[in-house]
Amino acid sequence: MLRNFLTAVSFLTIIPIPKKFFQKKYSLASALVYFPLVGFFLSLFILFLVSILETVFPERLVNFLLVLLPIIFTAGLHLDAVADFFDGFFQGKNKEDILRIMKDSHIGVWGVTGIIFCILLKWELLMIVPVKKTAYILALTLARWSHVFLSYSCPCARPEGGLGKLIAGKVEIQIFIRASLLTLLVCLLLGMKGILIYGGVMVFVWLMSKVYKYKLGGITGDILGATGEMVEIMVFVMVYFFLESNTFI
Repeated sequence: MLRNFLTAVSFLTIIPIPKKFFQKKYSLASALVYFPLVGFFLSLFILFLVSILETVFPERLVNFLLVLLPIIFTAGLHLDAVADFFDGFFQGKNKEDILRIMKDSHIGVWGVTGIIFCILLKWELLMIVPVKKTAYILALTLARWSHVFLSYSCPCARPEGGLGKLIAGKVEIQIFIRASLLTLLVCLLLGMKGILIYGGVMVFVWLMSKVYKYKLGGITGDILGATGEMVEIMVFVMVYFFLESNTFI
């Protein structure tokens, strides 16, 4: 159990974990059960750091740090995926074209646009979301849960393999259920707000899985990372609109 958790920490963050404490690559699929938990603890750690800094810095800068710190602690893994996703889906004409462009190490105009859009949108949303800490915890937790859902429900899109092949279609149902229950527990700590958002994210990720299977026949590592970023943005948007419409009491 601890080894799987440390494997998840090592894979999702820059936190150095000695190799003897975590599993080999072939067991990454088993470590997915703790992906949401890593997102949860990462959000708490970042919020703790920011709570110290917000006594010194203005709110706008603090909100920018809430966007920047996850990028730093994940070595830009998900933001790189956003760039590849935008380049592939907006420039590619068919499955082969999309996969080829996404694999290219060069970044195009659409990739740059995607990164800027993602950073600025999250920054602005954090300026207007009333329950910022609640939204932040849910966003980082549910983003990692989306990786579990997609890895469970979709095969790998690349015949030659890649990062996605390590986990795509290899997540057993008990891993998916346990990860989903852990995510639910996190959401329950935040009351009805978390449950409503969890349901919305479930529907969104399920729909995206259908799109990925239709367009590409499955998923890649870039798709996992990019979808996680979409989920984070979606959580912020949902919290804002639910609060504005008095859905949350």
